[in-house]
Amino acid sequence: MTQVFADHPLRERAVAVAAELADVAARMLSGNRAGSDAESKSAPQPVTEFDLRIETAVRKVLEREFPEHGVVGEEFPAHDPEAEFVWVIDPIDGTRAFAAGVPLFTTLIALCHRGKPVLGVIDASVTGDRWEGVEGLPSTLNGAPIRGTARVDLAGSIVAWGNPETVDPALAAGAERLRAGTAWRVYCSASYGYGRVASGSMDIAIEAGGDVTEIDLLAAIPVIQGAGGVCTDGFGAEIRLGGGASTFVAAGNPELHALALRTLRGG
Repeated sequence: MTQVFADHPLRERAVAVAAELADVAARMLSGNRAGSDAESKSAPQPVTEFDLRIETAVRKVLEREFPEHGVVGEEFPAHDPEAEFVWVIDPIDGTRAFAAGVPLFTTLIALCHRGKPVLGVIDASVTGDRWEGVEGLPSTLNGAPIRGTARVDLAGSIVAWGNPETVDPALAAGAERLRAGTAWRVYCSASYGYGRVASGSMDIAIEAGGDVTEIDLLAAIPVIQGAGGVCTDGFGAEIRLGGGASTFVAAGNPELHALALRTLRGG
């Protein structure tokens, strides 16, 4: 039987360090919610001084605690991305919102084992919400167990939709079907929406293409899966470190995920 990360001897220490990383980011973001000057790192992707400072601080903690692990981040070159264990860090997911003073952003922390995300943290410092997921354990929101939706129909589903301006051409027709067939959409909710899918207050999360990368997605996977949900890319494939995913379909239960994926793919 394949060992899940919940049974791995590293699990407790890794969970504690992930919480420390989230605390570091939250402290640095505290009091800085009114917007921040941003520079374009590759238009139209902005970067702020806080992205850089947070990732630098997080990398220092990881270098101290797990020098043998790799680190892949949003802002700096990867360190040993082929290592057995690799941390994946997005210091501010939703930088455009942060830079504009809109408090809909999070810090994302994932730990991958041989490319598979086995630990994830979504930390929303403004609202004080922290979702945590570990492969083989129930996911939590602020320490309390959570569960995804029981809904299995599209017609009543609420969708957390990332950037509606960019859609993979192969999924464009399916994206229109999802828009037409679901109850309503919350656009640009980014990873905060992923947490809400895990909590059951939203039903489906979609990223149909564009500037999304696996760095934006890996932390959400253990969180949603540990709440009974399912995550794949927009074509039904597993999302792993190094796989280059730029699409995402998640739902609070397997039946709804299968329906959403079929609709998106036109099956």
